[in-house]
Amino acid sequence: MPFSIGATERDQWMLCMRQAMSEQIADAALRDQLDRKLADLADFMRNRAEMPPAAG
Repeated sequence: MPFSIGATERDQWMLCMRQAMSEQIADAALRDQLDRKLADLADFMRNRAEMPPAAG
């Protein structure tokens, strides 16, 4: 993938997708089902390992 995608980018993408679904899909059950599938996709797109916080 040409872009670095970590947890922050995944979470921002999901925020956008959830906002779009809330505006466009009235059926709550369908939104929930799509949310689970999109979350799986978002995790799959991650290509950058997250670094643990530095000990201080």
